[in-house]
Amino acid sequence: MPRFEIQDDLESIVFLEREDVDFFHLEILETDEPDGYKGLGDLLGAIGRPKTSAYDESEADLVRIAAYYWHGISTSHGYLQGNKRTAFVSAVNFLLMNGVSFEASVSDPGPWIETLFVTDAFTVEILEDALRRHSVWL
Repeated sequence: MPRFEIQDDLESIVFLEREDVDFFHLEILETDEPDGYKGLGDLLGAIGRPKTSAYDESEADLVRIAAYYWHGISTSHGYLQGNKRTAFVSAVNFLLMNGVSFEASVSDPGPWIETLFVTDAFTVEILEDALRRHSVWL
């Protein structure tokens, strides 16, 4: 499968900040869903992990970093509602901000994501594989 290597150096990567993820979170919430944090510290850890991994893992490319965002934000339960949706949107936008487009044939990945969760198959590796199979350079 294709790799999406970091183009210049690690300083060229546009990493997500808390403000970015909060923005995506507010965008995905339905009008009747509560807004707010359930575990801000856990959320901040999930947002910071991809950057640490980029520096510590020599094999980490842009897709692997996006998978860390997706997995971490989903499983940290940092928000009251919408964690998995926020995580997916964050991962896809991280790729876009770094010159990679996610082009899935499924319009709603929600049921697949829920199946992964209930079967304990929601892993960084599976998410990375899904992102890699459907990503292309812009």
